[in-house]
Order: sequence, then structure tokens, then C-alpha cells
Amino acid sequence: MKKFLGLLGDLWHAGGTGGLNWHVHAYSASRAWLGTISEIARFLQQVQPQAHELVLVGASAGWMMPPSWLSRFDRIDAYDIDPLAARLFRWRHGESLRAHGIALHMHRQDALASLPELLQRHPRACLWFDNLLGQHRYRVRDEARAEQEITDLKHQLQGRNWGSVHDLYSGPTQHMAWADRITTLTRAGVDAGQLNSQQAQTLLQDVGAKDVWSDHLTSQVFAPGTPTTLIPWRFKDHHCHWLQAGWVQGRKL
Repeated sequence: MKKFLGLLGDLWHAGGTGGLNWHVHAYSASRAWLGTISEIARFLQQVQPQAHELVLVGASAGWMMPPSWLSRFDRIDAYDIDPLAARLFRWRHGESLRAHGIALHMHRQDALASLPELLQRHPRACLWFDNLLGQHRYRVRDEARAEQEITDLKHQLQGRNWGSVHDLYSGPTQHMAWADRITTLTRAGVDAGQLNSQQAQTLLQDVGAKDVWSDHLTSQVFAPGTPTTLIPWRFKDHHCHWLQAGWVQGRKL
């Protein structure tokens, strides 16, 4: 019985980072997310990955993953702990990838926990952390440990070509008319090390934040001086996330 309940919980929320609960919401909200997805695609269009292989960490079903980005590679290795991720990712992106002759390999594995192994397994690949790092504190349930592990990530990845889009802050909002102005609210070229408390307050005001917001402990993902883009995401009615997207150009692979 205990094993069955564990399996059921895994299918429902996949350790708090996915599962059926997430996929149902993502499918129903996909039209409302189009503006944010377009801004992520705009950011990725400017990235020069310098590799023909991609390791996609936290692939999920690729709900916010632009097909134009995926089509730039010859091989994609996608990792996720969600038992539904492989089937749903293939459902959403498989046909397009096959049409471009791209080899897709799905892996059910905790890529963060086994990152050193993955880096050795894919020495010529660049890495993209797809809306994953902002959930680490909820998986670990130890804020100090989660923040340290997120901060250490850039050192583990030193010399590699890698990037991430992740939650910075999230919380309730007032009127959501701002969702029609995502492009004007998006902020490009923000130094990863320069987002102080006053600037954070400005971000919250821009989306009509109210009550208490969550800090996802991701402000140190990138080293200071890394240009990033801040993108608003209407996660659901009256609830917003500020996403941070950045790319680190390492050695040529």
C-alpha cells in the first residue's frame, strides 16, 4: 500500500516539480503563456550555443520550450524525474524533432544530483536548465542547503556552455492587465549581480504584486557580470512569477 501511494504521489506531483497536476495546469494555461514563451524564444534566438548536442535538464513536457531552439541541435538528451515527462515531451516535440533529423533521448533521472556524472557523459554538449532551479528549494526543503547548491552550480559548470531560465520571485497580484504588456515589462541585459532590493521592489510593483511573495533563492545562479533577461510569467489568474534567463559562454566545444 505504501509503495502504491508513493507511486501515485510521484505521478501526481513528481517531487513537487511536475507530475499530472503540473501538466493539466500547463495544458489549460498554454494560451495565456504565449507572451512569456515568445520572450523566452526571443532570448534564446540570441544565444550561440557552440555545440551540436544539448543536455536539457528539467525537460518536463517542454511546455515553455521553443521548437526553434530545439531544432538547432543534432542530438538532445532530456532529463527529468517526472514519470510522465518522456511521453509528453515526445507528444509535444517528437514530430518536429524527427522532421529535422534530431536524435532525442529521454532519461528519467535526477540530473542535478548526478550533474558531475552527466558532464562526463556529455563532454561536448551545452546545457539548458529549463524552469527547474527555482523549484530546488521546494524539493530539498532546506533553504540554506538549496541556496548553497544553487550558488555552487556555476562553479561545477565552469568552462561549459550553459544557461537557465528559472523563477526569481513569485506571488499573488492584483489586476492582471499587465499580462498583455509582457514585451514591455521584459527587461533585457540586466546584470545578474546587480539586482538589489530596490530593483526587486520595482519588479513587484510593475506586476501589481500584493501580500507575501516567495524568493526562489536563485539570485546567485549566474556570476556577477552575466547579462540576463527578466521575463514576467502569468502562471495563473492573480499569480505571477518573475523569470530570469541567462547564458554563459564557456569554451568552444
